[in-house]
Amino acid sequence: MSSRLAAVEFWDREIGLWVKGNHRLHPDLERWRATYSGRGAGTVDMTVMPEPYIGSLAGSATPALVMLGLNPGAPAPAFQSMDGIYTQRVRETSYSNWASSGPYTDATWQQAHGRNRYHHNRLAFARRLHNDDTIQNHDLLYIELYPFHSKAVTAAITPPADLLTRFILDPISELETPFVFAFGKPWLRAASRLGLSDGNQLPVNWATASRTAHMFPLIRNQRLVVITQAGYAGPPGATDTEALAAALHSQA
Repeated sequence: MSSRLAAVEFWDREIGLWVKGNHRLHPDLERWRATYSGRGAGTVDMTVMPEPYIGSLAGSATPALVMLGLNPGAPAPAFQSMDGIYTQRVRETSYSNWASSGPYTDATWQQAHGRNRYHHNRLAFARRLHNDDTIQNHDLLYIELYPFHSKAVTAAITPPADLLTRFILDPISELETPFVFAFGKPWLRAASRLGLSDGNQLPVNWATASRTAHMFPLIRNQRLVVITQAGYAGPPGATDTEALAAALHSQA
């Protein structure tokens, strides 16, 4: 079985149990949960559904862009709790079916919360990077370093390397995408834990002085690009995306 299919089956089974009321975590998920100990706004909320990825992880089409995040963000109980709208959809189908639908940009979410800035900014980044305005939210794949919700990240996230390999790097290696993008300094530490060497700083003519991009080699000639900026863990804007695209083109 492929790594992608194995990951999808695992999450469908475990989150399928969660949405039916069985909140006892699989031993691997318990190990994962214990690797972050944020407090205050960073406290993990276990009353909402875990979200390890959004997008089509095992679909036939290659995602337009693969992006790695820190965690699924602030909980939205009306959507993710046991009585939540999205929890009910997962209960009726599967986690993978729901995740591939581009849920956080659908009409139900936007009526309650307005436009989702997280997904809007990453869609804009993907379109600018590829110079392709036809890319849609459901064409993107997001995978989280830590699959549990919190309002903020207030401590180091240090998942076991075997879980990062099994649920992130091995599935990604099966995708025909040359670059994988991660945002935020915790991904530099994660790269180190995975034994990806120190990486090389990509020479980019940034407009934002504090922004950096480190490139790490992955298997099958893929490369992980970790983009950081002081006080920010998201994609660059238009000017810096253009500069990044030029630098990546020189690496191809």
